[in-house]
Amino acid sequence: MSTDQIAIVIVTGRLSGLTSKALGRETVIKAKVSLIGLVTVLSVALTGCAGGGNQDAAPTQTPTATPTPTPTVTVPALTPEEAWDSFNQISDASCQASYGGLVEEEISGPNVGKLKIRLTFEQAGENSLVASLPNGEVSELDWSQLLACESKVFIYSMETEGYSYESDPGYSVDWPIQITFDPQTSKFTTSRNDLGEQRTLVFEVLDGKFSIVEEVEEGRKTKLTYGLPGAAETQIVNDYFESLYGGN
Repeated sequence: MSTDQIAIVIVTGRLSGLTSKALGRETVIKAKVSLIGLVTVLSVALTGCAGGGNQDAAPTQTPTATPTPTPTVTVPALTPEEAWDSFNQISDASCQASYGGLVEEEISGPNVGKLKIRLTFEQAGENSLVASLPNGEVSELDWSQLLACESKVFIYSMETEGYSYESDPGYSVDWPIQITFDPQTSKFTTSRNDLGEQRTLVFEVLDGKFSIVEEVEEGRKTKLTYGLPGAAETQIVNDYFESLYGGN
């Protein structure tokens, strides 16, 4: 081997060594770069997961306001004298209001739909009161048979010395009618012996007048509507008296 060939081999070997070292160093650099990149990716991924967890958290619940309880209205109890006076005032007002027109309708009981109708004097003169049954049967009615007026008539017509029909005899435990008031239901109850038969009435009151009356022994309830009767009720009254008197 010539001197030149030996030199080439030596140079080539050194170059190969340098190349190997260079390649090894490049490999290490690339490995480091890859590791750094991997750490960066993991860091970003973990940060994203943490953020996503916060985003998926349940929203804060707004506290529900506690409803304000409805105040309880307490109706005071009445003494027997107060119950008597209050009932008589309501009875007077109810009967007086019936002169402006009234329909009493049975809403529960043996004759549901039965009507007691009172027209005004301007509408029908004296011929203004009838009872109409659901089967169409109609009969004349006296004003004392109206539930709006029945109690007033009974109280004012009691056989009491020194009192006239138009005056209130005042409370007494001896009267043949007992009047009580229930503060829990705001209802009045009257109990009396009517021609040998017990008669118990329970009154609901609206706007100072009887609105619903229950006849306990008969098992029926009647709704009272004050004011001019409607066209159908008016026609019932007019037709009945027309058939009796022929319009005279």
